[in-house]
Amino acid sequence: MRISRIIKVGAVGVAASLCVTAGAARVDVYPQSFEAGGWGLDAQFMDVMGSPYLIAHGLGVRVLDAKARVAFPKAGEYRVWVRTRNWADGNPGRFRVLVDGKPLVKEFGAGPRIWSWEDGGVVQISGTEATVTLEDLTGFDGRCAGIVFDSDVKGGKAPEGALKINEADVAETVKADFVVVGGGMPGTCAAVAAARRGIKVALVQDRPVLGGNASGEIRVYCAGEAKHDLIRELRGYFMNRDVNIPFCDARRMRIVQDEKNIEVRLLTRAFGVEKKADGTIAAVKALDLKSNRVIRFEAPLFCDATGDGWVGYWAGADWRMGREAKGEFDESRAPEKPDGDTLGASVMWTSADANAAVPFSAPWAEKHAQGIVAVNGEWNWEYGIHRDMIAEAEEIRDRMLLAIYGSFSLAKKRQANANKVLNFCPYLLGKRESRRIMGDWVYSQKDVTSTTPFEDAIATGSWAIDLHYDNCKKGVDFLTTCKGNTYGRYWIPYRCIYSRNVGNLFVVGRCFSCTHVGLGGPRVINTLSQLGVAAGEAAVMCKELGETPRGIYKGGHVRKLQERLGGGFPGVPEAKTAGWLIVDDESEDVEFGKGWRKMHNANGDQVGDWYHKAADKSAETVVYPLPVKESGRYALMGKVPYLWFAKPGAKTMLEISSGGRTKAFTADPAQSTGQWVKLGEFDLEPGATLSIIPAKSSGLIVADGFALVRK
Repeated sequence: MRISRIIKVGAVGVAASLCVTAGAARVDVYPQSFEAGGWGLDAQFMDVMGSPYLIAHGLGVRVLDAKARVAFPKAGEYRVWVRTRNWADGNPGRFRVLVDGKPLVKEFGAGPRIWSWEDGGVVQISGTEATVTLEDLTGFDGRCAGIVFDSDVKGGKAPEGALKINEADVAETVKADFVVVGGGMPGTCAAVAAARRGIKVALVQDRPVLGGNASGEIRVYCAGEAKHDLIRELRGYFMNRDVNIPFCDARRMRIVQDEKNIEVRLLTRAFGVEKKADGTIAAVKALDLKSNRVIRFEAPLFCDATGDGWVGYWAGADWRMGREAKGEFDESRAPEKPDGDTLGASVMWTSADANAAVPFSAPWAEKHAQGIVAVNGEWNWEYGIHRDMIAEAEEIRDRMLLAIYGSFSLAKKRQANANKVLNFCPYLLGKRESRRIMGDWVYSQKDVTSTTPFEDAIATGSWAIDLHYDNCKKGVDFLTTCKGNTYGRYWIPYRCIYSRNVGNLFVVGRCFSCTHVGLGGPRVINTLSQLGVAAGEAAVMCKELGETPRGIYKGGHVRKLQERLGGGFPGVPEAKTAGWLIVDDESEDVEFGKGWRKMHNANGDQVGDWYHKAADKSAETVVYPLPVKESGRYALMGKVPYLWFAKPGAKTMLEISSGGRTKAFTADPAQSTGQWVKLGEFDLEPGATLSIIPAKSSGLIVADGFALVRK
């Protein structure tokens, strides 16, 4: 029989499992049974290697011990088995296991290069409780996926596979109207959008923070078009690797926790689904990593925002992974024949300057640096293009760690880097692409290049078709290049964000319905978050109308969805600018002379498809004829694209002329870039003009759209 126990360690409840058979007893100690100390709990590969595990990710500094107080059925001798993996040549991930302060005779993490159970010898348990300690010996990613104590010290065999949970033993059922699995930006936006319309939402996230790649754990900046105020509210405000990104995590978490209709479950990893006879999903099952309990999330509607498309995969949804052949979707950037290549995954990293020399040495990793000497790494520290981004994800991550440790170890040999400290290098992969769930429309290259004005458009973007290749430097397999072509503003249809064969499943984030090439543009965080907002709004409509996700499209409800999203789609005017008189830099009667350049903005939020940028103060004055039909008082609004590099303090000189009167004033193009800003109120007559005068301006000078609002 198997008995579950809760064991107290201080104020923390932890789980172990006891199995008694034919007089022998076995006690299973799960990774999540420990007060982690400095060890991290890594669940990102759980679906492949079978369980979460503790990782001593100290960046070369030994981490604090992890401890658990474990209950035993009786005193006596027990053979100890430890599930671990020697992750690299040189045995860098070594650690010890101590029982009541006494170390086992063996060091772990120096054995096989695959996950396996290592024999730790026999220990004497003097009572019915003991303290088990994991002691890191290196600071370089030792890992433990569980410990087994077996009272059959002579005839016992090594355990097989990962420590299992009893999936049928459901500790709690959470009922909601809409279950979102995955708390990256797209999933978080889906949850908040739905909750603010009044339906009950459960948000399931396997990390202690929300944001996914945008979080302080991975630190990718939120690129692409935001479009919605909700995305601007939740997105990050800093660039790649910035030390301040955790500020955004705290702000995002506070916003979500304040939503009374959202039940957030952090550190909860989904592992399977229950299905109904009609093939729809009845519930998602997840493991609470804090307590080792199985939680069941039940709802009529679900959203897969896992990135890897796990919910769709478990539910039997149609999916793809890898590159399609050129001829299948007529994509010029696709290969002649299909293959398994994807965009790679990155581990970005930084170092800092201390006020004294700080040692760091990883000689066992130096050969893996392949001659690269570095003290930081950006997005192009990327690997896995030719590997299986799901089945081999742990090996992909470990390859990046070897490259980072090796290149930094080489750099530390130089006197100029003596004070450098490796201060940020996550053990979480920043993935770009893996499994994609198929919908009624498969978004492809032509949808971007033709800027197809879909009748069911629910998102827009301007990011280039940005594909990566591992050809940065000969003999180096972890540095990449990108090749991107820009085509202006493109649209993403609603039919891409639901499964075509699992009737109650939305799909948002990078696992939406698309080809490999089609993903290249919309894959950035803000653009994918638009899919989340759309799914959240559509889920509300499904409940109101008694529809399925597909039924929103087939039933002719997409126009209503577009309006609820605020409009701004082909054939659907933007609600917030209704009645405004807008003139854009692309308008026929606006001419740009010398010194101006037509620009594409990858992050969007511009009026129309493009904007113009002045080279400097020598650029010619530009005149915008204002669309005044009746004399009166008007508010003048201005908008420039979302320009992350715009710094406050620039002054663009503007002159508005009407009825023989001229009014000069300045505007700061960095003020709320990507959003309409009120520039003033003026009495205007037909024939009025607005001029941009670079000669009298300073700093960044850009031209995009202006609007008049009748007072």
